[in-house]
Amino acid sequence: MKRLLAWGLVALFLIGSAGATPSSASDILVLEGSAAEVGKLWGETNRESILKAFNAFLSRADGKEEQLRSFAKLSIDLSQKIGCSYWIDELNAIADTAGIDRELYIAFTFGRYRDLALLYKGVGCTTFAVTPPATKNGRIIFHKTRETAPDLQSGYLKRITGVQGTDRQPYKFFGEMGTADTGISFFVNEKGLAGGADVPSQWQNRECYVGSYKGTLPFVTPPKYDGFMNHYVPRYIAEHCRDVDEAKETLHSFAEKGYLASGKWGTNYLFVDARGKILQIADDCYKIIEEQMDPALEKDGKSWKGIYFTVHRENDYGSPEDALVSAYGKITVELVNSLRAAKHPAMWNFPRAQSSATIVIDPEFPEKMTTVFVTLPAYSYSIPFFMGANATPKALADGTVYSVQKDSYRYSEFYEAGINDLWRAFAYDIRERVKKGEDVTKDLNGFFVQMVDQVLTMNK
Repeated sequence: MKRLLAWGLVALFLIGSAGATPSSASDILVLEGSAAEVGKLWGETNRESILKAFNAFLSRADGKEEQLRSFAKLSIDLSQKIGCSYWIDELNAIADTAGIDRELYIAFTFGRYRDLALLYKGVGCTTFAVTPPATKNGRIIFHKTRETAPDLQSGYLKRITGVQGTDRQPYKFFGEMGTADTGISFFVNEKGLAGGADVPSQWQNRECYVGSYKGTLPFVTPPKYDGFMNHYVPRYIAEHCRDVDEAKETLHSFAEKGYLASGKWGTNYLFVDARGKILQIADDCYKIIEEQMDPALEKDGKSWKGIYFTVHRENDYGSPEDALVSAYGKITVELVNSLRAAKHPAMWNFPRAQSSATIVIDPEFPEKMTTVFVTLPAYSYSIPFFMGANATPKALADGTVYSVQKDSYRYSEFYEAGINDLWRAFAYDIRERVKKGEDVTKDLNGFFVQMVDQVLTMNK
């Protein structure tokens, strides 16, 4: 009875506030189809922000057009070598729709983050995993908070179809990054593999977090620029890998073949799959330099299996690790995605906390019931939705959610608890229908739209 009463009050609050929703169920994008079709739709949706970012990039590349075109040709060649020439088809369609030069746009989208050392100076991303036996009811949870220079952020579901010359079509995935390109910072795919790329932890330390790093800094010598930056490596893994073993194999292969590049820094990755396996792996562009399967958090002289952070964060508010350790064995997604952990003040730097996601991987129905709590920017309300949806609300894909939440400062734990309750009640009901084999795509799309509308309304 108490649960029903609580649900009734939450529903009353949420429904009562929905009178001025700023978007509607018709404002959706179905990013599913050929690469050219998906690219055209993306270009139509984000043309203005694409042009803004593209022109800003070119303004810093004055006199380097020949170099950019050479880099574009390299990117096209590498994409073909790994069986991803459809990436180029997608980018060409975006460029044509936006009315910009194809080669220069390819150079932009593959190379715009190669100023990594400038963009991430002193701060960086944080990724962590929480799996059994640390969680309640065997939950498998992945989280990433992304810190970088301010950039209009987008989250979306995507499936490229009709790719020729391959035994396996690219997997459907959720990805997040800027509106102006097609790489991704973090993801989960239909097989239940989640992951993200980070700046090496040695570069991230800052006095307001944990002080200056005292060890050897992992310079890439010589710096390497001829390859895939770490926003396209996650996309490849999202579309082509089923689990952490395949992700590991891919990174070893890319390193051996010289496909990795990130200037003077390497890259640290964290992956979690539907079996609850955790993989931490890092490269220096030339080779894999670190690899751990199922690493554990080491804290206060103890090892906490099922909890792992890529970088330790701590400030005057404490550490996000504290809350997880104190609830060991009964950690829930609500705790992980709260101000005590994923949104803990030590996890983000206010001007640069661009995005985050807490992902609950469903081992039984990863393609339907895996839940993404996407948060744009990282300190705002989270929007829960299910992988079984196939339509993304336009407001999430075109940067509207990011812009509205970045400027509103309306966050409330009480209201977010209401969103969580809506998600939990919906998930319970929809799972029973999924078990019966029902097609619930329409319902999942409707829930996705409802959550986006609700969060936009709560920011008014």
